[in-house]
Amino acid sequence: MEYVSKMYSNRRIHLGLIARCKMNEEYGLLYGFREPPYMGGNENIYERKLLYFEKETNYEISEDTIVYYLSYDYNGFIPMVEYVSPISSLVVHEDKRGVQRADNVYHDDETWRLINEGIPYIDFQSGRNCVIHLPLIKDGICTMWEGLLGNGIYVERHTEWLIYEMYNELTQINYIGWPSLEEVTNEISKFSKQVDAIDAYAIIDTFQVTKIRRYISRPGQDDIYFEILHQCLPDNEDEYLSYLLPTKQEDVFYDDNAYPYDGYSSGIDLMLEESQQAREIAKKEYTKEKHLAFLINNFFATMVEKKERTENLKKEIKKIFGVEYACKIANVFNGHITENFKKLVDNYNQSTVVGLLEIHPQK
Repeated sequence: MEYVSKMYSNRRIHLGLIARCKMNEEYGLLYGFREPPYMGGNENIYERKLLYFEKETNYEISEDTIVYYLSYDYNGFIPMVEYVSPISSLVVHEDKRGVQRADNVYHDDETWRLINEGIPYIDFQSGRNCVIHLPLIKDGICTMWEGLLGNGIYVERHTEWLIYEMYNELTQINYIGWPSLEEVTNEISKFSKQVDAIDAYAIIDTFQVTKIRRYISRPGQDDIYFEILHQCLPDNEDEYLSYLLPTKQEDVFYDDNAYPYDGYSSGIDLMLEESQQAREIAKKEYTKEKHLAFLINNFFATMVEKKERTENLKKEIKKIFGVEYACKIANVFNGHITENFKKLVDNYNQSTVVGLLEIHPQK
């Protein structure tokens, strides 16, 4: 197979947000943008844009889905894009390189398989860059299109990288809606069995407070000595017991003018009295009823946090793409690219320039 890299082409892979992509329609619509260096090197602005794409009539993507697409960037402003697909369909893989391939670059075996099978993937290089790869195979030729999201030695934090960070967080949160009554009932039953199965007092008796002593010799400088109080409940996975006896540490002493003859030495001391006192307090506080109530309350509190964080992230993503400024074009789109529709898109694209500095996802 012949391999052709399009790394330096005027066409690039970017991220977008679906505005409309419905069944029985020949076209879809998405929100996108382009940013430095396309705007003359000004690092504080980028240009929002509306884009449309041809599709199969049975192809549908939900509104507000984050997608990747192939478009022209450098010259002109062409609203027609290709190969629109959800970023959730990308294989996430870090190319370890290591082996020289037929395309005169280095790829590991898994990456080479993805390329030869024409499977789009996103490559994370630790400490370097995050790149989307779209290998298209036709007539024995594999054409490789790429999109650099940033966060590396070549690009620091392009807006597309922020979008991907937020997408990753949404994926990790995995909030699919408030649990049903049946799901809540199942969770409570699970918590009840968990509480009955635990020997809480035996676990509490494993709690330890230790003093960690460190003496650090620094030739040519004063030595350092410090002490840290560390407490933990080893091998515990129960949330309520971790609440009663949390893992934490505290700096209790520091001397940056230490000398060997001061008697300082490194080591770990078990603080028996402090450990036993904390255990007794926890045992007096503990009841199975409190344990169960805590787990149930924590379940609902976690759901609320997931819901709020998910909503905030989705709002921030929409803000980046300028959904609120789109003149409701997506709502009047009827599946046919008419001259009037093209004019609406062109007018929107010519009037939307905003500052990158406005984009700061709230934690």
